[in-house]
Amino acid sequence: MSLETPPPVEPENRGRRLEDVFILLCVITLWPVILGWDHPLYEVLLYGALIGLVAIFVRRIRRFQDARREIEDKMN
Repeated sequence: MSLETPPPVEPENRGRRLEDVFILLCVITLWPVILGWDHPLYEVLLYGALIGLVAIFVRRIRRFQDARREIEDKMN
């Protein structure tokens, strides 16, 4: 039985995983609103989540554009 070591995590994959974890945390921040809890801290968390999600959205759009340009360059 041979045990192979897993490949090292690339920085790009690590960034994507952190984005995914942040998105899951943002879903959790919605629960106080769904449950009807009212506290100023929840509002701060929601705005923080919104800013983070917009940043992730922009990063992913840029990543898709870069991938599309790379494919177009390879085809030419």
